[in-house]
Amino acid sequence: MKTTNKILLLSAAALAAACFWAFFHFGGADEVDVQEDGPAVGEHAKARTASAHKARPRQADEEEMEEEESESEEEESSSEESAPLTEEEKLANEEEALVDAFDALTDKWMEIGDKTVSMDDVKNFTEHFRRVPKSRKEECLQRALNLLPDDNIMLLVGILMDKSFGSEILETVYNDILNRDEDVKQPILKEIFKDKEHPCWADTAWILDVTDSLPANKTE
Repeated sequence: MKTTNKILLLSAAALAAACFWAFFHFGGADEVDVQEDGPAVGEHAKARTASAHKARPRQADEEEMEEEESESEEEESSSEESAPLTEEEKLANEEEALVDAFDALTDKWMEIGDKTVSMDDVKNFTEHFRRVPKSRKEECLQRALNLLPDDNIMLLVGILMDKSFGSEILETVYNDILNRDEDVKQPILKEIFKDKEHPCWADTAWILDVTDSLPANKTE
C-alpha cells in the first residue's frame, strides 16, 4: 500500500515536472518569437525613416533651385530696368512728353469757362504746338480742332496766323475755321485778307468776294 502511494506520488511529481517544463519551454519560444518579430518592425521603421531622410534633401534641392531661378529672373528684370536708355529711347520719351504737354493744354481749353483767352494764352498755346515733334503735329492738331469750342477759337488763330508752320498746317486749321459759324469765321477771314503772303489769302479773297464781305478798303 505504501509502495503504491509512493508510485502515485512519483507519477504526480513527474507529471507536474513535465507540465512545468512544457509551460516554460513553449512560453519561452513565444517570447523568442515576439522578440524576433520586434526587430523586423524596427527595421521597417528604420527603412521608412531613411527613405524620408533621402526624400527631404531632394525636395529641399528642388525648392532651392526654384528660389535661385526666381532670384535670377528678378535680377534680370532689375538689370533691364536699371539699364541706361539708348539715345533713341531718350528721344522717344522726350517727344512723348512734348505731345502730352500740348494735349494737356488742349484739355484745359476744351471746356467753355469764365476765363477769356488772352494774347498770352494764344502765344503759350502756339509755342507748345511748335515744340510738338513734326511727325506728331498733325495728330495733335486734329485733336485740338475737334475739342476746342468756338469760344476759344483764338488759340487756333494763333497757329493759323503763324506762317512758319508751313502751308499744310495752316490749311488744316483754315479748313476747320471755314466750318465754324459765320460770326466766328468772318473776323478771321478778314484778318487773313490783310496778309497777301499768307498761303490761304487767295481762297480767303474769293470767299469774301462771293459773300460780298470784302473790306471796304480792299486793294486791286
